[in-house]
Amino acid sequence: MSGKLTNKTALVTGGSGGIGAAICELFVSEGAKVMIADIANEAGHHLADRLGPMAEFVPLDVTQPAAWTDISDRFDNDDAPLHCLINNAGISGLRNIEDADFEWWQRFLSVNADSVFLGIHTLLPALRRGEVSSIVNIGSTLALKANGELPAYCASKAAVRHLTKSVALYCAHRGDNIRCNAVHPGSTMTDMMKKNLGTDEQAQKAAMSARFAVHPFSKALGRIAAPQDIARAVLFLASDDSAFITGVDLPVDGGATL
Repeated sequence: MSGKLTNKTALVTGGSGGIGAAICELFVSEGAKVMIADIANEAGHHLADRLGPMAEFVPLDVTQPAAWTDISDRFDNDDAPLHCLINNAGISGLRNIEDADFEWWQRFLSVNADSVFLGIHTLLPALRRGEVSSIVNIGSTLALKANGELPAYCASKAAVRHLTKSVALYCAHRGDNIRCNAVHPGSTMTDMMKKNLGTDEQAQKAAMSARFAVHPFSKALGRIAAPQDIARAVLFLASDDSAFITGVDLPVDGGATL
């Protein structure tokens, strides 16, 4: 039985856990060969083993240009095209403009924004060989509506948002059959988020209240997002179902930005 990504090759950064793992799982179920690219070796290998022969773990520090060059070497011939690049790797954290130092700021820009530039810059030739290819960048609803408690995070995701549009225009003007879109998750219950909430029940409730004060959950649907909610939106933009869509912002937030 064929799927929406049959005979496609996809690379998913930050693919070993959370939203990334959900994307990898869904893509494999839809027929794609998936490269799980992550700095977390043990988790990445475990996920690849669980998903079977259509998944492969590749170590990748998304902040390092040389690491991206090593990835591009895997696609350095006509028999190895790349059809889907999913720039998902990212970090989060709360520090306002006074509490954040320059090292904190640089770390967010490096992991959340520079990595997307490096991935697209390095892998565009491989995506062109895919003939019909798609880039999906994972932004945030905080790229659409900023908050004063997360200046580094907001700025990094806003950079991703406009890079997405610039790349979409560039590829269209060149005549490349490469679409570039952004998915903007609202608060999503990932393992990273659970870890940040702590282990004490009372502390968890306080942390959740603080988080929703700056990154609200669904006003319309009344629940926090699951990683699978985000993965399904990414699948739509990666597949031919969205063949005439490029440069868009797709919030997946249950109405939080309404």
